[in-house]
Amino acid sequence: MTAPVWLIAGAGPGTGPRSFRFHDDVVAATGKERPLYAYVGAASGDARWFERVIKTMVFGVRARCAFIRLTDKTLRTSEAKSMLGDADVVFVSGGDVDAGMKVVDERGLAPFFRKLHEGGKIFEGVSAGSIMLGEHWVRFADDDDERGERFDCLGIVPGSFDTHDEKDGWGELHALARLLPSEKGKAVFGVPSKCAAHWDGKRVRALGGPLARIACGTSRRLADLAPD
Repeated sequence: MTAPVWLIAGAGPGTGPRSFRFHDDVVAATGKERPLYAYVGAASGDARWFERVIKTMVFGVRARCAFIRLTDKTLRTSEAKSMLGDADVVFVSGGDVDAGMKVVDERGLAPFFRKLHEGGKIFEGVSAGSIMLGEHWVRFADDDDERGERFDCLGIVPGSFDTHDEKDGWGELHALARLLPSEKGKAVFGVPSKCAAHWDGKRVRALGGPLARIACGTSRRLADLAPD
């Protein structure tokens, strides 16, 4: 069975403990009291303060955690692979999606991440990390919303996602939807603040609240995906 994936929205600067309540399910899925987390902070430039916040707020100060600092040129890619392979959960943290994917791609690690998941590794993302675990995201030329360019993400979860952008109407997600081919029933998802999406290997589920759905190709807002 495909390993589960949790895509946690967080809440931007207002992210607090309630945003991470789904982490208990991640721990339970490992079957271990003290799982080992591989923290991937490429999207934040491996900011040490961000590492401390996540370890304290999400994992717990006494948690076992390996920080996979892909921006650190002294870390060999082979060593990073070994650390990722040893972990019970790969946690992809927040920041800037484009910057995070550039670091991963410079290391040539995207296929390795997918291989880990196919082999049964549990993945968890928050904010930009959740977006990175999907298939695609969008960058803009000179902050021009009319000149978006689609780029590939890790593709761990089939589908594309945005997080905690409900107050701005999911503008970037609409832009991405317009850049994707139109297929019957195909949509991208917006995960609202303090909510999450869950992939069980068969379908995407909403946790904590409904997920926005936007039709690929047309950018038309569809009926929300409600929690079970």
